[in-house]
Amino acid sequence: MQRAIAGILNRIKQQIRDDLDADPYLAYILLFAFVLAGFWIWHHVPNFATRDERWRVVDPLEVLVFFLEDPGVESLREGLEHWRPYGATLYLYGIALIPVIAFAFLTGQLDAFMGILRGTEVDLWAHWNRTPAWVWIAIVLSSRLVNVLLAVGCVYVMYRIGTTMRDRATGRLASILLSLTWGFLVSAHEAGEDIPALFFLLLVVYFALRYSETGEESLFYAGCVCGGIAIAFKLTAGVSVALLGLAYLLYARNPKTTPREALVRPRLLVLGAILGATTIIVGFPSTFAGGFEVITDRVNRGTTNKGQPFGWLVAPSWWWILRGYLHGLGLPLFLGALGGVAASLSLLRERSTASNGVLLALAGTATYLTVFSRWAYIRAHHLLPTFALLILVLAVVLTRFYDSNRSLARPLIVVLLVTSGAYAGVGDLGYATQPRDQATSWLSSNAAENSTIETYTMDPQDAAVPHGMDVYQPSNREMTIEGETRTPSVRKWTRAMPQRCPTYIQLNYLVGVLYLAPDSHSERAKLLSNPQMESYYRYLLAEDKYPYEVAATFGPRPRFFDTDEPSPLWWDLLRTGLFPRTIQYGDAQDFGVDQYTMILERTGPCNMSTRSPFASGDRERN
Repeated sequence: MQRAIAGILNRIKQQIRDDLDADPYLAYILLFAFVLAGFWIWHHVPNFATRDERWRVVDPLEVLVFFLEDPGVESLREGLEHWRPYGATLYLYGIALIPVIAFAFLTGQLDAFMGILRGTEVDLWAHWNRTPAWVWIAIVLSSRLVNVLLAVGCVYVMYRIGTTMRDRATGRLASILLSLTWGFLVSAHEAGEDIPALFFLLLVVYFALRYSETGEESLFYAGCVCGGIAIAFKLTAGVSVALLGLAYLLYARNPKTTPREALVRPRLLVLGAILGATTIIVGFPSTFAGGFEVITDRVNRGTTNKGQPFGWLVAPSWWWILRGYLHGLGLPLFLGALGGVAASLSLLRERSTASNGVLLALAGTATYLTVFSRWAYIRAHHLLPTFALLILVLAVVLTRFYDSNRSLARPLIVVLLVTSGAYAGVGDLGYATQPRDQATSWLSSNAAENSTIETYTMDPQDAAVPHGMDVYQPSNREMTIEGETRTPSVRKWTRAMPQRCPTYIQLNYLVGVLYLAPDSHSERAKLLSNPQMESYYRYLLAEDKYPYEVAATFGPRPRFFDTDEPSPLWWDLLRTGLFPRTIQYGDAQDFGVDQYTMILERTGPCNMSTRSPFASGDRERN
């Protein structure tokens, strides 16, 4: 086994060397991809880019904490069963965190990880603040760096696929276009499962394409193993099965074999299925503690959740898919992808490696879209694999066109690269000036050491508060009211702000500012609709009833501050493809107005005579 693995690694190294020697542009393309994917990689730290990122870096450390508390096999089993079923990200980011864990061990600071273990009911603010900031910075950056390296790996595999499909020019164009895909760069900027899953899915495409030409069994087996790993990262990578199945059929039309020889290969199918299934099982570490039922539960949870509306926005699946493509690709590349698909249909009549590659890419995209059409909501990162597949089709079409008509193809390719680069570049540069990061920096610079801040979100990932700052927030609502300790509802606790009288109040868009929006603005605004809460926020911003004034605002101003008319649906879609940082409603990373932040500073003593929400007769509308 060791000899076989060593042989595979040597072949991979040799292939990379050969490509770098044969193509002088490849090294620059990979460096370019690394710069874009890693630009401002420290954004938000010690906070998180997404909720998912938090749990991906926390998961392996929780298992470590169980082991540190009671070293032994049983404690590892308890750690693996502590939360929901863990996938392959536990392995990946566990490996990424080894240097951080080693540093903590050598400096005698392993106890810094002990507060990272979440309870049954997680107070996310307490969970974040009780762990030292250096721990969060180290584990988030280590995990993101691994993700960036895998993103560069995706770019290289795209080059390999494009080169195999046609020539090195196709490989270069495919790899550059992926590097300039905004949806790809977004996923590269967070520690998650999307980029690792894409990397192994692209390897499946590569091995499937090679198998469709040669029929070499080792290529099929490699595809099965990579497909199993991809599925262990992300269940939707089950499309790998369809890709390998199609490659199996495509080999039957190879003139070097006969249909019978190509299709009657039971040993290949059985062994490939065993390899893939084994890889999936091993790829879910929780199976070592909870058995095979862990995978079944994970599948059931995933399919059930995706069939339910997101809650903040209810729209048909076609709307989500269209918005995801416009956001992830940008309007120029989206139009290019559509044109590429249309132009590629004539290729399907051919019997060539390029034709096989196009068939695999189109079949993979169609399979993904069939699955997504049944979902109640689709985010841009769900569509990430189809971005890469469509780019492969586009690259083949453009290089063929270039060979037949350079005078027209050259300006077309230049325009596509420039416009796509501008869209992705603006989005990428935006990581350096994100509103939440700016708000956090403002507080770090202006707030005194003993200052307090009040915010109305229960998750620090939604807020812009420096780590360790004294925070009033609704996860901890215990108050002493008329000598009695009580835990009021969130709304009553909010309106009792004068009793806490914080130095600063931070209003975030989704929890706070959106109370001021008309019900027609969105499902979220309708859900929050409450006259008492609206009055509280309006009085707060009026700067007369409460001793607070707006000290700073960050991010684009919400539309409903100026008009009650919601923006037209067509404009919501179009601007998504024109401006990369406009996506909303809980997508992978909140951009645009979702990051709008207001900071109010206290200008005098709080008036305790203000009517208390706990007074008798004060009825709260639920």
